Amino acid sequence: MDMRSDMKVWLLAALFWVSGLAASLPSAAQERVSLAFYNVENLYDTVPSAFYDDRDYTPGGRMGWGGERYGAKLRNLARVIDAMAPDVIGLAEVESERAVRELVMTLRTDYNYIHRTTGDYRGMDVALLYKGDKFIPERVRQVPSASGREFLYVRGELLGERVDLVICHLPSQFNVYGRRVASLARLYRFVDSLHRADPRARMVVAGDFNANPTDRAMRRAFRTGRRVADGSVFLFGPLYPMFRRGYGSYVYRDRWNLYDNFFLDNGFLSGDGWRYDRAGIFVREWMLSPGDAGRRGYPLRTFSSGAYTGGFSDHLPVFVELTR
Repeated sequence: MDMRSDMKVWLLAALFWVSGLAASLPSAAQERVSLAFYNVENLYDTVPSAFYDDRDYTPGGRMGWGGERYGAKLRNLARVIDAMAPDVIGLAEVESERAVRELVMTLRTDYNYIHRTTGDYRGMDVALLYKGDKFIPERVRQVPSASGREFLYVRGELLGERVDLVICHLPSQFNVYGRRVASLARLYRFVDSLHRADPRARMVVAGDFNANPTDRAMRRAFRTGRRVADGSVFLFGPLYPMFRRGYGSYVYRDRWNLYDNFFLDNGFLSGDGWRYDRAGIFVREWMLSPGDAGRRGYPLRTFSSGAYTGGFSDHLPVFVELTR
């Protein structure tokens, strides 16, 4: 990582330190809600599973995943979520309902949660945390994804207004490219089917897409950057301008990538009800590695090259804010 990249990430930290403070002082004339997504990187509990191989993340395993390290992971993640204070947040890479429940119990903020077990071969699931006074779930469904990681669909009332949420974790760059393309296609078809059933519905798609918004598969699946005339849902990516300026949520081979993302339907751009206000990548200086020049300024992860570093996650969370 060169000096220019190093400076950029610290400027990023400073930028969102300021924006986070601004977000805590909304106008009294407006209602404001925040939605977030966070890949929490291998939030395993300490109990061996009978259904998949998680032995590395057990007290006697390679990662030495006992109560002390597990507890530190929960406290670290809680520190991030409490600092963000979103009204609704999707999570990826949680092992179990127990891990989600114990994370919620560690938070200072009172959240309810929805968890569903997926068919992921590593046991990695997705979940949704929400403040019960802001969001009331009405329907929960798992949607096939062309991979083991089913999508989590939650329809609910966001302060009285219907919003359809889809949380996803697509196959990684280490998987066959075609699996990610197939998953993206299924994701768009599902969201489009919701739109065709009720064009007035407001849809939010959030997750770890394991691809940048400029990747060909993403552009084709979400039809970003152009409007469609066949009645299909039009989704826009509010974080795209940040990516164009060089910011991201995940570092791979010394390059910032925007794998964690939001896509909103264009109903949030006009009309009555909730409207899109702003989006960002949430970061604080304490979430970044202070280590050697090679990793300085990267997200401070729990393990680095097999060594325990006691960090948060290898991803940074992303958020959007809506007003009305």
